[in-house]
Amino acid sequence: MILNRKFILKGALQEQFTIDLSYSESPEQKGVIIFCHGFKGFKDWGCWQMIANYYVENGFTFLKFNFSHNGMGLEDSAEFTALDKFATNTLGKEMEDIGSVEQFIVNELPEILPVINTDNIFIIGHSKGGVSALLYCAHFDTKIQKVCTWASPFDFHRSWNSKFVDKWRADGVQYIKNARTNQMMPLNISVLEDLETNKEKYSLINAGQKLQIPYLIIQGTDDQAVKMEEFNLLKKHFTKAKSHVILEANHVFGGSHPYLGTALPAHTQELVDVTKEFFL
Repeated sequence: MILNRKFILKGALQEQFTIDLSYSESPEQKGVIIFCHGFKGFKDWGCWQMIANYYVENGFTFLKFNFSHNGMGLEDSAEFTALDKFATNTLGKEMEDIGSVEQFIVNELPEILPVINTDNIFIIGHSKGGVSALLYCAHFDTKIQKVCTWASPFDFHRSWNSKFVDKWRADGVQYIKNARTNQMMPLNISVLEDLETNKEKYSLINAGQKLQIPYLIIQGTDDQAVKMEEFNLLKKHFTKAKSHVILEANHVFGGSHPYLGTALPAHTQELVDVTKEFFL
């Protein structure tokens, strides 16, 4: 039987964020998977919970969460109600949040739910969440044993060209449209300043030289948000990484929001199967 618990943690700047824990009391406990959503993403998107259930059925505990500054409130929702936080989110803040999640798993979860195997910890990042996961595993002292990215860019800020940046500096804020909600989501100038200050820290070229744990890169060939060139750059700079290409898969591997199917999309099924084998 799949069980679910919710917890509220404190992350970057002591801001609260919600985590969902899906698990079973089966004696077969393979470890905990941390899942990091992407840009303009959230823990309750599409078929993420169906993916969580899949991993629980295969012996894992699955922990998904909203980054503290992703624009969501503490309630379960598909609406961005905290755009003031979204406006100040950075890769550094997301790494701090991942740290809070790991500390919860290591220090608190064994007492709360001793049935869960917290000795084995893995992490998955989708899209921008993959960048944050890689940077965290490369730069922090972590007990995470393996990392997998799904449709991760090599340079999240690649589309911020000089015209975009010049207007950003002039106005003090830039806006990214959310095609699903039609919201114009703000990015304060502090985000640009943080990027410039931490250029070396946020570099995946540097992370590729520092990462010590096994890494699996998964990419779809029909991804319009993250092209195959990004995948090739990840392979180039993370020379020890394994990789897997899913033919004709898009950026969300056939998923959608809301997702009304009763089974995982075919590309998503391949995605979770390959990832599971990597974590075993």
